Amino acid sequence: MGIKRPSTFQKVINLTLIIVIILSSICLVLTTEPALAKKFSFIFWYVEVISSFIFFVEYLFRLFTTKSTHPFTSTIELRIRYLFSPLGLVDLFSFLPFFLILSGWSQTPQLMLLQLLRLFKLTRYSMAFHLLADVLRDEAESLMVSVVLMFIILIFASVGIYIFEHDVQPEAFGSIPKAMWWAIVTLTTVGYGDVTPVTVQGKVFATFITIAGVGLVSLPAGIIASGFTEQLRLRRERFQMEVENLIKRDGRLSAKDMEQLEEDRQELGLTRDNARLIIDQVEKKEARKA
Repeated sequence: MGIKRPSTFQKVINLTLIIVIILSSICLVLTTEPALAKKFSFIFWYVEVISSFIFFVEYLFRLFTTKSTHPFTSTIELRIRYLFSPLGLVDLFSFLPFFLILSGWSQTPQLMLLQLLRLFKLTRYSMAFHLLADVLRDEAESLMVSVVLMFIILIFASVGIYIFEHDVQPEAFGSIPKAMWWAIVTLTTVGYGDVTPVTVQGKVFATFITIAGVGLVSLPAGIIASGFTEQLRLRRERFQMEVENLIKRDGRLSAKDMEQLEEDRQELGLTRDNARLIIDQVEKKEARKA
């Protein structure tokens, strides 16, 4: 189906990296607990040393094994793209803070946050994340429209509450930027309650903004949910076409064909039940034609 399938060796490497990512992240989090940090500091340190070295080697491997198969794209260009790609930066920050600490930098919460970016490396090894990425790419235009709409409503809400409340609550609503905090909390329906309108006009205005916020916040969720449904439909159709093509070769599905379909199922992120249902439906349809 046009996707290079990982070998058994690659699967073992991927599983090892997943374990290292999770284990090292857990150890980083536990270092913030003083009692655990004092008792297991030696273990935490060596886990970080080993994991950072592994991530460093992985980074170099990904960088220097990148090869271009397109006649108009050079290998150098692909390597530069990797360096500045989101996952390329995640790979870099997964080990760079450790080397900064070795060079004399103090371990700070900011450095730890960079180290914990390594968790995003897990997106490489899950088809669910690949599915989400496809959905976000396909629905990017619709999501951008919803974000722009949210920004417009945010400005409108901030200006409105500023007009009604700035005289009676200058500390909370003394300027439009200050009023934005209330607008964000209200539109997202979080409602901390630390800042609330006290005038009648402000309360009426806040009522309409709260109602608008309920629909506004659900809009991106609805777009993504719809995108998931559409993407799954397309993947099922691709799998069905693959089944039909394999059956048309010799009128049946051989053991080798079933192995290929299992690999395709995993690549497309379909459940075994869905795949089995599609195979059964195609086989019955082809049997009726015969």
